[in-house]
Amino acid sequence: MNIKEKIDNIKKHLEEKSLDYYDLRFENEKITNINIENKKINNVNENISLGCGVRVIKNKKLGFCYFSNIDNYKKTIDKCVEETKHAQKIKFNNYAENKGKDIIKYKSFEEKELNKKAKELLNINEKQLIKKEYKILFSNITYREILTKKYFVNENAYIVQETPRIILYITITGKRNNVVETGIERYGVVGGLEKISVEIIEKTLEKAHHKLKEKIFATNCPAKKTNLIVTPEIADLLAHEAIGHASEGDLITSKSSILEKGLTLTKNKQINIVDNPLKKEFGYFKYDDEGVKARAKQILKEGVVNEYLLDVFSASKLGLTSNGSARAESYRCMPIPRMSNTYFLEGKEKHKDMMNNFNGLLIDGFRGGEVDPAVGTFMFGIDRAYLLEKGKIKETYKQASISGNIKSYLNNVSKISNKIGAFSFGFCGKEGQRAYVSGSGPYMQINNVIVGGTKHE
Repeated sequence: MNIKEKIDNIKKHLEEKSLDYYDLRFENEKITNINIENKKINNVNENISLGCGVRVIKNKKLGFCYFSNIDNYKKTIDKCVEETKHAQKIKFNNYAENKGKDIIKYKSFEEKELNKKAKELLNINEKQLIKKEYKILFSNITYREILTKKYFVNENAYIVQETPRIILYITITGKRNNVVETGIERYGVVGGLEKISVEIIEKTLEKAHHKLKEKIFATNCPAKKTNLIVTPEIADLLAHEAIGHASEGDLITSKSSILEKGLTLTKNKQINIVDNPLKKEFGYFKYDDEGVKARAKQILKEGVVNEYLLDVFSASKLGLTSNGSARAESYRCMPIPRMSNTYFLEGKEKHKDMMNNFNGLLIDGFRGGEVDPAVGTFMFGIDRAYLLEKGKIKETYKQASISGNIKSYLNNVSKISNKIGAFSFGFCGKEGQRAYVSGSGPYMQINNVIVGGTKHE
């Protein structure tokens, strides 16, 4: 397939329509999945998604369409342009005029046969299906390779991006006496076969086992008011869910966010939150899905709302310029403001000094929850909590939760460690679209927090 020729043909047809503006996103994505369940290869498949999404603006009115049959685009585009007559007028200023490439170098997924990968994963899974201090009821390994090629084109812009990703998702369910628990561990990176190995898979399995073992022997968390230390994974959760979503431009323009530029969210000057798509973590991209060159955005600076995450539409409404935060799950979707790699910046405390003589709970692991960005409230389930006395673990808990107002939480942060932890990866959902994201942060001490549990103390 001569992609450039096909893009040129679509572009030529669009330029015949006397449009105020147009852009097209041509995408070719290949996803390879291997699923291992206990002692069998459950599923091996490859899927290819190929298509083009087109936005048009005529007489200041927006239309959007997409098609997977690249040779049969004219009728779809003509209908899209015609239907703009019934749309509302919009503002759309300072759109992209970039030309560039971002082709990530990686070890090709084709260098190892698919069947060999599946057998390797099966062997690894079978080895750990032995009886330990608990009986393994279920062990599942999902391995995924994703290669995404994107083209963004408008009248003046032409951008090509190619990004490989690997996902490893492990779930182990075990039983001891009448207690059944599940340990989950994930590994996600930007890169090819150079980023995965037997050692990495085995290490990820061991982490899942460790979580499972802790929960099987844990007791239910009591509800109590206490001081907390949160791990980088929970710091990521607070940055992403409680602050990141509230900073997205469409929530700002619809008055659905607690945030307002210049607002002092907390007088605690230790609080700094950044969204950086240029960081080579799972949410990486160099150009967003409107062709705007990506850059780091400091959402909170010393506790003050400093910057929003903007696409061209939200930026135009606010009289600003897009900062490269538009993302679409695929060519079938319109780009909307989204996060990428979102994290708290480090503080000044040494981790060892924070832990020494600390009395309270250390919490780790996310079990779902909800957030209301309009008022800044949240509720999150916590996978594991550890009672610390003078920095030593005295008890391991499960079935904990935290809830409250993000302003109060940030005001109660007393210590932040001087190193950012490993980045967690995930898929962020919004308006029916998923986006590749990651996040992290340092260890943080938060005082006078109410922790939910199954009993009161």
